[in-house]
Amino acid sequence: MNDHTSAKSANPKQSPASSSYHHGNLRVALLEAAVELIREGGVDKLSLRGLARKVGVSQTAPYRHFQDKNQLLVEIAKHTFAELAGATRAVLDDQANATENLYVAGKAYLNFAINNPERYKLVFGPSIDNRSSYTDLVEAGQASFSVLKQLVTRGIEQGEFLEDDPQVLSTTCWSAIHGFAALAIDGFYERQVANTHFDTLLSNHLRLSLRAILR
Repeated sequence: MNDHTSAKSANPKQSPASSSYHHGNLRVALLEAAVELIREGGVDKLSLRGLARKVGVSQTAPYRHFQDKNQLLVEIAKHTFAELAGATRAVLDDQANATENLYVAGKAYLNFAINNPERYKLVFGPSIDNRSSYTDLVEAGQASFSVLKQLVTRGIEQGEFLEDDPQVLSTTCWSAIHGFAALAIDGFYERQVANTHFDTLLSNHLRLSLRAILR
């Protein structure tokens, strides 16, 4: 039985992932289905065999695209970094100053993280083994971080931010933003600050985080 036949018999009501497969891109379908499975049961319960069942292909089909589960997670993380970078770049305004752009980029970053919690936790969590050995993953992470670093560098050059190492200031900003994202994803603000509108919390956090690096 080939993969196409298996998909038909195993999943007559096609999911978005299997629909992508039937349009000719099994790799994309597997990545989409993997994210769904992580959302439903967490990374620990994800398996390539379960992924094959989800998409409706043979158990060997995923191995033609991913050597093992770890490589699958690496691919999801790479795509996530790229989307995160794209989301932050999309809101930048060439006519705005660095402070204004850093604020809107931070807000876009937080919205992406909160709207994609399973992928955000994957890229910064411990689920991927030996991540430093995957050069393309490291480069994807650096490219995503470079959006922030370029804004900070510009702010330093224009006299908006403290005269300090751009890497240090960028890491300081990112740590504050990442901390907010992680707490929001874990439901901290819903439990502890229920009386304050979430958008107000987010805006105040970004404003105060920026104040730490302003001249």
